[in-house]
Amino acid sequence: MRLKKSIHQLKPKQKFTEEKKLLVMGDTTAAYDMEKVIVSAAGGEPFVSNLIPNSDDVGKKIITDLKLSGKGAFPKNSYPATKRWNQYFPSGAKGSTLTPKTDLMIGDKRISLKTGDAQLMSGGVNEASATFYVAAEESGTSLDEAVSNLGKHINNLLPSTDMRKLGIKGNKTQLKQMGKFAEIEILKNADDAHHAFKNDMRKVFKGNAAFAEAFTFEAMTGKIKFGDSLGTADHFLVTDYEGTANIHKVTTMSDAYVKKIAKQVKPDVKFKATQSTSSQLKSPQNPKGKTGYYTFWSAVGLGVKMIVEEEMQNGDLLNEGFMDIFKRAINKALNWMKGFWKKVKNVVSKSWEALIRFMGLEPMVSFNNHVKF
Repeated sequence: MRLKKSIHQLKPKQKFTEEKKLLVMGDTTAAYDMEKVIVSAAGGEPFVSNLIPNSDDVGKKIITDLKLSGKGAFPKNSYPATKRWNQYFPSGAKGSTLTPKTDLMIGDKRISLKTGDAQLMSGGVNEASATFYVAAEESGTSLDEAVSNLGKHINNLLPSTDMRKLGIKGNKTQLKQMGKFAEIEILKNADDAHHAFKNDMRKVFKGNAAFAEAFTFEAMTGKIKFGDSLGTADHFLVTDYEGTANIHKVTTMSDAYVKKIAKQVKPDVKFKATQSTSSQLKSPQNPKGKTGYYTFWSAVGLGVKMIVEEEMQNGDLLNEGFMDIFKRAINKALNWMKGFWKKVKNVVSKSWEALIRFMGLEPMVSFNNHVKF
């Protein structure tokens, strides 16, 4: 009898183990079922899961243990993105990008449900780029140092080479040649400045805890993306399929739960040069509009190049000294650079986006997208 009784007791346990395996294998479907189970237990549309054992009891346990009140309901399938968010998408955010962060609602709580390890955010490059720009602004990461460094780089663009070392003596042909050498050095300096600026930018965001928390907060909640509408999640309910659950209120980037998740996410930002259309890139250096030239490169390199070319071509060797013409060209270029930077500084100081796009860059954010909630 004891043996028979023991065998009889083992059968339900074996069945439960098999059901748990099924939950792991069909985790996405089971997670959707769990949403319906909780909404049903909160007085919403009745639902019994074929995947979750004793789903009715599991739902009631979650509602009771977490002391949730209010009727259960579901959000719409999509919500419009804000104007601020849409600007990072060529034709505005569309399709699955507009799926709400809120999975279900109980009373006034907009809940994102997590049943174990889960993806932090979906979407492609534009979604990550939008999240980056929002996080850069919302974290309060200062532009001042980056703008100041850029100013220093621009002031170092002018040639320092002593052209006399090149063996250039003083006729018209050699004067033009001297100008060509100056142009080459200016353009090389511009390229060096561009690389240096990319490194400066990387340092700004590397190890920046406030930025990491702002990035994680927006990815979790969609607060800016959905304008704090019903599509924005403000609570995170974490549960297993037996109803052992906890809930976290998340309304600011400084919340303890956001800090905890951010340590797993670890966003890392690099910057790469953007490639624009050929019509945007046409210039004397690039008549066919081949891709690969930067906004910064075109503005600085082309402007100084034209000044040096003009002065060298129009210089009067009969009435002026050779080096006098060269110095005048460089001084004119220097004055142009100062005026240029004064105008540009006002523009790029307005936002991270203005600064980064002026430099012809785009942020490439890598992060751990699979998080243990």
